[in-house]
Amino acid sequence: MKKILILSMLLILPAQAITWEQVISPKGRVGFVDVDSIKQTEAYYFYNIKFANKDENDIVILTMQSGVSHPFSARLKAYTPIEYDSLGGDYQNITNLSTETLEAVTFDSLVYACYKKVKQIQQRKKTPKITF
Repeated sequence: MKKILILSMLLILPAQAITWEQVISPKGRVGFVDVDSIKQTEAYYFYNIKFANKDENDIVILTMQSGVSHPFSARLKAYTPIEYDSLGGDYQNITNLSTETLEAVTFDSLVYACYKKVKQIQQRKKTPKITF
């Protein structure tokens, strides 16, 4: 009976699909930006990225903070894929670990490629849609 109750609760709970957009650095490193996680303040972008560490099976998800007008960035929090999935798309607290200490990133890094993707996504959100 417990199994049926738990199964029915899982079916009733809304599933949160995460929209990942692929990013490829100039050096060919592949990563992804969680489109729905992007939050912008006056001075910063907050967003989540996913990539494989040196071992392809070691997937890392990081909450990043980057400047709006420059790619200086900070890693705020790390998640395993299971931990990240358990958030269920709850991004309300993404800015809680904000820092004033951002580090320079190199232009051929995956972090810089993710920063550029975030800027592109934010611009896309602001661009009015043309309908006929």
